[in-house]
Amino acid sequence: MFVGAAEVDDDTLFVVRPHWMHLVRPALSLFATVAVTGFLAALFSPSAARGWILPAVLLGGLAALVRWSVAPWLAWLGTLYSVAVDRLIVRTGALTRETRVVPFTRVADVLIEHASFVDRILGAGTVVLVPTGDRERLELPGLPHVVRLQSELLVLVARAAPERKKHMAAADPEPL
Repeated sequence: MFVGAAEVDDDTLFVVRPHWMHLVRPALSLFATVAVTGFLAALFSPSAARGWILPAVLLGGLAALVRWSVAPWLAWLGTLYSVAVDRLIVRTGALTRETRVVPFTRVADVLIEHASFVDRILGAGTVVLVPTGDRERLELPGLPHVVRLQSELLVLVARAAPERKKHMAAADPEPL
């Protein structure tokens, strides 16, 4: 997996992108959209094509291409999970960037879920970070090598456990 130097910090252990299987449907949509648009453009005679029909067909094909091929590819390209010794950094977005930092001291457990049999064959799945306390769990869908990723994250979470215990001090008694 290729990751640019600007996207990796000095203390990053590894970087994961979503599984390549997320690009199969956009690639098939690309070929289908080009084929259907070309077929519809060839249906009309050159005299009819000079009117509004050919531009409408081409504009519809372009809109379908952007919606079902370009947008999913940009979403895949803009999603990046960086794992450091003490935290997980989730970066999403191609045009606008959203970054979420999850310290391992706030994670109690790491689970994996496979959505289908195909996911299990390809080694893909969803990594679920179960937080301590009443926080909402974080799901990272469609990651490759989830079993190996789970074991590495569990090691990092176990290393952070002593830090977690230090920060969880006893509650102060209520004043009288």
